[in-house]
Amino acid sequence: MPRARQRWSALRDAKITEIYKGDSEIQRLVIARGETGLR
Repeated sequence: MPRARQRWSALRDAKITEIYKGDSEIQRLVIARGETGLR
């Protein structure tokens, strides 16, 4: 695999991981708010 393609693939994977982590945090906040009754 050419180096440029490897770098692009690594950046793409990092962005996907960042998005996934953000979704997890949002889910935790929504659940916590539901459990505590806070808005």
